[in-house]
Amino acid sequence: MRVAIAVVIACAACGDDGAGPRDATGGGDDAPAVVEEIHFIGRFDATHCFAWPGSQIRTRFSGTTISADLEDTGGNNYFDVTVDRTTTTVQLASGRHTVELVNGLAAGMHDLALTRRPETFFGTTTFHGFTGAMLVGTQRPSRLIEFVGDSITCGYGVLGGSATCPFAADTEAETHAWGAFASSALDAVHVSIAYSGGGMYRNNNGSTMNTLPIRYERTFADDPASTWDGSYSPDVIVIGLGTNDFAPGDPGSAFVTAYASFIVMLRAKFANASIVLATSPMLGGAQHTAQRADLDQVVTMVADPKVTIVEIATQLAADGYGCDYHPNEVTQHKMADALVPAIRAATGW
Repeated sequence: MRVAIAVVIACAACGDDGAGPRDATGGGDDAPAVVEEIHFIGRFDATHCFAWPGSQIRTRFSGTTISADLEDTGGNNYFDVTVDRTTTTVQLASGRHTVELVNGLAAGMHDLALTRRPETFFGTTTFHGFTGAMLVGTQRPSRLIEFVGDSITCGYGVLGGSATCPFAADTEAETHAWGAFASSALDAVHVSIAYSGGGMYRNNNGSTMNTLPIRYERTFADDPASTWDGSYSPDVIVIGLGTNDFAPGDPGSAFVTAYASFIVMLRAKFANASIVLATSPMLGGAQHTAQRADLDQVVTMVADPKVTIVEIATQLAADGYGCDYHPNEVTQHKMADALVPAIRAATGW
């Protein structure tokens, strides 16, 4: 039996040695086919340590069961295990364990996706390999969307039952947020560079430290030394920031300037990516209008034909809320429904 074994260096400090992820993903529908036994979707260091929400490990295997050798630093990390379009959830205990992902399958080929649900401050996870099944090489996914966002993109409280429930790992699920929904509809994989409370110019607490443009440069959001090497190349970048910039009040021209600068930086990295700017469903009334006006100004400033805006409507009380008045699954689906045609128009998908 052939079993895939990854390197077994623990990610105790979660530093990045500069090598970046083992497997870059993306490159468009016309990119040469790359066949791999394991696809790493997102930002992984050389030891296959990762932390961003929605980070995904994919494989195809032959067998009736499969397990993963995983090492977790938090003990509150939940993962969706999707096998042949059927999804279950596992919670990782702290430390290193072999976790049975599925059993009792019919003999034959099966497709597996292991996806992290909560965001980075619940700790890092290191993948040491799959065991118990023969892995089969498949082509690397050809369409990649990158989302840059805040708690909304993280799926903060999306599984909560009311606006008054507190923040918790078991109600946060990036896999139930608009990035996952829209990407699935577009037959694409995606990466979420998202952090609760984060903004474009300033964060929810008013600080201009560790905003998303700053964290964007990192393999690990909370480790300034972990410089990401840019080894994947998204076809589309969706930016969903502004909720926290507006939380302390109208951020004014500083928001526009920071936004335009971020787009210039992205364009320098990814010459051909379509970039979509989204309004926030958590901003209503005058704030929603002000944010849209700011985004219009950003588009004018950058004068880039591949930068467009998608209007995301303010969430409705009638649709219910997730924890702390965050979008629930109803609203997240509505967001995805608005985004999908915007991406199709930008890419021709």
